[in-house]
Amino acid sequence: MMMRTYVLWVFLLFACFLTAPMVNADIIEMEWKDVSRGIRDTDLQAVTIDTERGDIVYASSGSSVYRTSDGGSTWDEILSFRGTGKGINTITIAPADPERVFAGTDDGVYRSNDRGLNWERIFKGVGTLENSVLAIAVHPHNSEIIHIGTLRGIFTTENNGDDWVKGQNLSSEAIVTSISADPATPEIIYAATDMGVYKSLNGGKGWERIFASTFPEKDHLIPSLLLSIESGEEYYNEIKSQIKEKIKVKNITVDPVDSRMVYAGTYEGLFVSRDRGTTWSTASISGLLSRDIRHISVDGADPDSVYAATSRGVFRYSKSLDAWKGLYKGLPTSDIRYLAISHNVKDRPFSIWAATKRGISRTVAAEQRDNSRQGELEAEDVLSRFAYEPSIEEIRAAAIEYADVHPDKISNWRKAAANKAWLPDLNMRYGNGEDWQSSTYFYSTKDYKYKDDDVTSGNDEAWSISLTWQLGDIIWNSAQTSIDNRSKLMVQLRDDVLNEVTRIYYERRRLQIDIFMSPPADMKSTIEKDLRLQELTANIDALTGTYLSKRLAQAGIRAQGQE
Repeated sequence: MMMRTYVLWVFLLFACFLTAPMVNADIIEMEWKDVSRGIRDTDLQAVTIDTERGDIVYASSGSSVYRTSDGGSTWDEILSFRGTGKGINTITIAPADPERVFAGTDDGVYRSNDRGLNWERIFKGVGTLENSVLAIAVHPHNSEIIHIGTLRGIFTTENNGDDWVKGQNLSSEAIVTSISADPATPEIIYAATDMGVYKSLNGGKGWERIFASTFPEKDHLIPSLLLSIESGEEYYNEIKSQIKEKIKVKNITVDPVDSRMVYAGTYEGLFVSRDRGTTWSTASISGLLSRDIRHISVDGADPDSVYAATSRGVFRYSKSLDAWKGLYKGLPTSDIRYLAISHNVKDRPFSIWAATKRGISRTVAAEQRDNSRQGELEAEDVLSRFAYEPSIEEIRAAAIEYADVHPDKISNWRKAAANKAWLPDLNMRYGNGEDWQSSTYFYSTKDYKYKDDDVTSGNDEAWSISLTWQLGDIIWNSAQTSIDNRSKLMVQLRDDVLNEVTRIYYERRRLQIDIFMSPPADMKSTIEKDLRLQELTANIDALTGTYLSKRLAQAGIRAQGQE
């Protein structure tokens, strides 16, 4: 009997292993591919995927909306705001009717009923701030119910945009950057704002703040930036970008399978609620290079995974491990703005799409190539092939020197400020046409009182020189406060430069090893890999003042770093 029980348990464990999500293996075998051909812009803001036809994807830049019908091989510009002074902020597809596409712009909301062929405006707010739409959420079952977030509050329509109602109990000055509806109970809606996370239980009519305790109140610069927009100041898009960067909660997402799970992407990392927003906990930051999470995407087919777009790349969070893993292979930039997940592409059952500062990228299955060299070489043999190249320490030192952010610079600032106190303040004065006397002797007579015996009348020149010291400045002076502020900025800049050059350096090295161990099977792949290697070399050169190319030239290696 005990033997049967043991065998049964082994069978159950084996079955669980077979049926468990294989996402970890899938992710390891995936790499990023740039699919921006045909997109005129480089700085992309959002991406969304047709739920019925997975090869149809929409992407938006600051000025245009693009569509691909072949999984990213080609793109068409289907909506443009070029030359209008207005921008496009977000793009959304109605879950229940993928024919309907919505664009949130600085000129209200535009809707297409035919997958982007024709557009009409269905919302225009009162004033510039209400008219700037940053977020759109469409009811999962009724496409006539639409919620939008603006620079000044939330608006809802229940009749396809004919009438709009502003949400109550939400500050009229709230900046709404993200809206997410509960897929199981669509009347429950969450909104990410500059004042925290709000929740509505009645389809957007009334709101209650449920998450704000860990964040300070509204950034003191935001009101002045909003005033600049409202007054019609130039550089509208730049000001709007500054506002979005300063908002504490960037994104809110409800788990598509378990609607009790709600995720908030913030400037301090990922916050998770397991009870529809009643309580919140902080996810681990282990493996996460940037806490500033701009967007979250949850894979409904994998309950363990949450994906985050950050300024340092794309990261996958494992709920079971409470840890992050970077997804970097082939990604052309670490500056990621938005993510979308597709399960419906014909021969690609799982794919992550990323809107980045340098176009659109998506994950593809890694090429299966002949790995016969792996059994013939030791790791040391492979790495020794790149011994002629500068080490990461040398590259980092070159980056610090080129950016002029060496730590000694701060120490020199402080020393110079202290030494300045030993130097006197020199004051010189010159006067012309003045009265002058050479003595302090005065006398008086019966006729003259206090007569000076050596005074001239307005015919003389006078010079004066004075030296003063502020010896207290040797211990402390006001310049130290300015140095402290500049030091913080310089430390942040140095960290950004070092993190970026380190990321590029090791991505380049991984690509070199990949090319050597598994040579591409065809000419097109060879050219693509070679161009990518050249691009990474150029990126390092840009951060180091061409240091890498100079070192390679000294070693007799061509610019991209291959023999």
